[in-house]
This record gives sequence, structure tokens and C-alpha cells, in this order.
Amino acid sequence: MEQVFWPSAGALLGNVLLPGIGGLLAGGVIGGALTLNSKEKKVAKIPVFYSFHFANDVMRVQQIRNIGAIEGNSAVNANEWEQIKRNGKAAVQNWIDQNMKYKRCVIVLIGSETASRPWVKYEIERAWNQGKAIIGIHIHNIRCARNGTCRKGANPFDEFTFNDGRKLSSVVPCYDPDPSQAYRDIAANISDWIDHAIKNKRN
Repeated sequence: MEQVFWPSAGALLGNVLLPGIGGLLAGGVIGGALTLNSKEKKVAKIPVFYSFHFANDVMRVQQIRNIGAIEGNSAVNANEWEQIKRNGKAAVQNWIDQNMKYKRCVIVLIGSETASRPWVKYEIERAWNQGKAIIGIHIHNIRCARNGTCRKGANPFDEFTFNDGRKLSSVVPCYDPDPSQAYRDIAANISDWIDHAIKNKRN
């Protein structure tokens, strides 16, 4: 509807200001500008933080980064990550804290062993306590150039339990894309999943 409405409205306005074909042409330009402006607003990137198991899933995660629909935390290569880890636990926590600071949503990209990774658990807990939106996306069917696909991993939000016995997974959505076209499914829906998480977060 939006793509039809704005050019039509522009044409009407142009015809009022300048009757005839000239007005219709001017209106088309006005409508096109309004449409472009509206599209730009629609695709504004939401800053997010990616949480994942580096050793197993970094190549899969890079494919998600390449979707381009969202603005993620800066990528690090294997050498940089090893250097951060060599500087000790406090250095890793500081890197996570600084990179997560201004992000609106934390996306846990779930491979075969993600749920058991201590730094992923730290990132989930910190995100929840800071009131950030959180979602999980299973990426085991994204093909890695080195290892192909992998087995489906456990839901990492099952690792956290509220005082009343409920699991964090009861309030944090976790998506399992179509196995036959996982990348395409994620690319088509990730912006909506993030938007839904931000609007419906429970922390």
C-alpha cells in the first residue's frame, strides 16, 4: 500500500499546484521522494550484539552478518579473540561489556555446542539483567565452508531458571529456520524477529 500511496498522493498534490501533465510529472517526483524517505525509515538498522561459539560457528555467523539488515558488533578474527582471552577473564568481560553497551538486542546464534559455552552464558545473563531484548536463532543448517552443517544444539535459554521455576526460554523466543533454506529464512525474517523482541521483552 505504501508504495502505491505516496506516488499517487504526490501526483494529486502536483496536479493541484500545477494542473495538467506537468503537475502529474512534478507530483511523481514528489511522491518518489516521499517513498524513498519512507523506505529509508523502514530499513533503519537496529544495533545488535551477536553471541555465539567462536571456534565452531564463526563462519556461519559471518554469513548472518552479511545479510546487512542489522548493525552488529564489530567482528574479531581468531587471532584477535585469542589475544583477548590471553589477557584474562577481566579482559574478556570488558570486551563483551563495551561491545554490548549500546546495543538494543542480543542475538544468540546457536550451533551444536553454544548452550554450554561459559561466555555465551555470561552474555545472556548480562543482557537480561540490563533489560535488553534477546532472541535465539538456530544456525546449525547454515553451511560452513569448513565443516558443512552441524547437529542442532540445545536451547541456551533453558540453562537459566527464574525463582518461580520457569525457564528463561519461556519468555525469550528461539527461532529454528526452515532446514532446506535456513539462510534465506533468516534473511527474510531477522528484522521482524528483532523488532518483535524489542517490543515484547519481559525484562
